[in-house]
Amino acid sequence: MNSPKPRAYWTRPETTGPEVFVAVPEGVTPPATVVVGMELFGVTAWVRGVCEQLAAAGYAAVAPDFFGRTVPRADLPYDAAGRDEGFRLLSALTADQVATDTAAALSVGASLGAGPGRAFAGFSVGGHLAFVAGTRLPLDLIVACYPGWLLDADTTPFTAAPQPPLTPTGAATLAAHGTTVLGLVGTEDHLVPPIDWSRIDARLTEAEVPHELVSYPDTPHGFLCPDRPATFRPTESADAWSRILVALATLKP
Repeated sequence: MNSPKPRAYWTRPETTGPEVFVAVPEGVTPPATVVVGMELFGVTAWVRGVCEQLAAAGYAAVAPDFFGRTVPRADLPYDAAGRDEGFRLLSALTADQVATDTAAALSVGASLGAGPGRAFAGFSVGGHLAFVAGTRLPLDLIVACYPGWLLDADTTPFTAAPQPPLTPTGAATLAAHGTTVLGLVGTEDHLVPPIDWSRIDARLTEAEVPHELVSYPDTPHGFLCPDRPATFRPTESADAWSRILVALATLKP
């Protein structure tokens, strides 16, 4: 599905909460809203570009500014200082706020005339937040790109949830919501090692959550982001994007 260059802008939802960045196609009725979950570094230029890429494919893409209650429109550098600040901001975020902000983003998509499809595409921390939201709100699809901290409470470095989202109860909730999961990770990911990817697969299988988990050999964390040249992998990124668009195409208008 192709469309002219999308409209892209910041706006504040009618409901309470921080701003969202929106990209929407011109002259096309989007079949679905895709909530875009930012990396640790905020709604960066790359995250905004992801929204525009999804809008160019015909979807209403809405990126909540999850850090906005503390620092509006944070756009942190990809370095140690940016990472430290990202974790500081993340520590102030709660699971209830994640659910509230996701619901607000979905409402923005609906107000733009998007169809009933509800997806959450998250990257790194955003992948974690996708599962936090999906265990609280009915989502049709979660696309989780190298999502961290899903299974073990003792490794969770922030307070977005009182426990990891992918507990047996959390996985059962995804199944009850009818959520499908597409997961994308590299085998050299320091945050999501292969053994954890296998455990995630087992947890989703046990709960009968429809899912596909893809692993890219010799590929590190953050491989989708060209603004991080040390870890960007163009071949794997292109394949991942093709899979994301195929998964989104299953959402019915």
